[in-house]
Amino acid sequence: MAALVLRPGCRLDGPALYRHVEQLLPPYARPRFLRLQECLAMTETFKQQKVRLAQEGFDPARVPDPLFLLDETTKAYVPLGPALWEGVLDGRLRI
Repeated sequence: MAALVLRPGCRLDGPALYRHVEQLLPPYARPRFLRLQECLAMTETFKQQKVRLAQEGFDPARVPDPLFLLDETTKAYVPLGPALWEGVLDGRLRI
């Protein structure tokens, strides 16, 4: 998973981001899940709070931020809603 902060007024372009990641990263290194945040949580020493993000995981019911899933069939990052989440959990959707 990767956490992103978009510039004000910008929105995530799933297909364009997929093409960008596809050009720069090998398949095993591409983030399968994206989490959009208003700002990255930092510690007192200005390090990212990655442990909390990892503990929260990518369950749409637990995470208040918008989540996106790397969809190889559409070649885009798509919003992770309840239906896709169920598909991931029961193995119908391969990641």
